[in-house]
Amino acid sequence: MDLTHKTLLVIAPHPDDEVLGCGGLIQKVKQAGGNVYVLYLTVGDTQDFSKKGTSTAKERTTEIEKVVRFLGVDGYDIAHNGDHHLKLDVMGQHAVMQTIERKSPVSLEKVMPDIVAFPSLHSYNQDHQLVAQATHAALRPAEAGTKYFVPTAIAYEMPADEWCIQNRPVPNTFVQLNQEEMRIKTQAMKLYVSQMRSFPNPRSLITIEALARLRGSHTAFEFAEGFVGYRVIM
Repeated sequence: MDLTHKTLLVIAPHPDDEVLGCGGLIQKVKQAGGNVYVLYLTVGDTQDFSKKGTSTAKERTTEIEKVVRFLGVDGYDIAHNGDHHLKLDVMGQHAVMQTIERKSPVSLEKVMPDIVAFPSLHSYNQDHQLVAQATHAALRPAEAGTKYFVPTAIAYEMPADEWCIQNRPVPNTFVQLNQEEMRIKTQAMKLYVSQMRSFPNPRSLITIEALARLRGSHTAFEFAEGFVGYRVIM
């Protein structure tokens, strides 16, 4: 696929999903003179199993600002406040679809992307599942003139997706990364200080690199990101 001057929109249920799933693709689009936008569906205070035990919405918003500057993201939006964090399934698919389709400043109708990347339906996380369903529905085919049509729709993966109940599809679309691009991806992830974990946690740098090496082995390259292509028009 020729990424020259393409526009990429990444749908991220939470901050750091865009780096875990698309940190390399973001770089590739920017290197090719394109534009990248990220729609974060929700940010909020969270209790977790880190040593600190919590992360705050303010903390994670500050991390977002550092990451988008580092990667050169052209625009982003945090769509919903902390009341919806880890509760997007309670909000419902229709409300999230409206945000993705037209309500957000970086919605489909406003940025008119060539490529949309969204999370896997097969994640254990309820927000990821709901966002995958809502994005897939928002990307439905439509006749010209009724709504903006996105040519390429792909679902990104992350190491934690291996923990799933359903048999998830094997990636069929790959973005090859060299050592420098992989270094930048991991450096961007390090900026999400509140979300970093030690090995063998799936969010550890060792595990992130291991998945990239595995996908690289599938593409005769050192590193790669894997995606499920639902629609790829060239």
